[in-house]
Amino acid sequence: MKKLGAVLTMLAIVVVGVGFYRGWFALSSPAPEPGSSEVNINLATDPGKMKQDVQTAKDKATELTGGVTDDIKVDGQANDNATSNEL
Repeated sequence: MKKLGAVLTMLAIVVVGVGFYRGWFALSSPAPEPGSSEVNINLATDPGKMKQDVQTAKDKATELTGGVTDDIKVDGQANDNATSNEL
């Protein structure tokens, strides 16, 4: 269980790091009021940028695989263009 926790922690760190690098997350701090000891830190997310990057990754994966998934029907059965292993 310790190894699973370590793997999940590392995965979360990687996702957060990539998110800041790709612009999914942004931290900001408004100028403090004079004489105030309050510190405000804002975390903003950009879901549109996330969706755009996911779509870009899907398109790139499809390009790299040569559209292999196009030969499979929606129900998971092989298309006429695909070969079957049945005898």
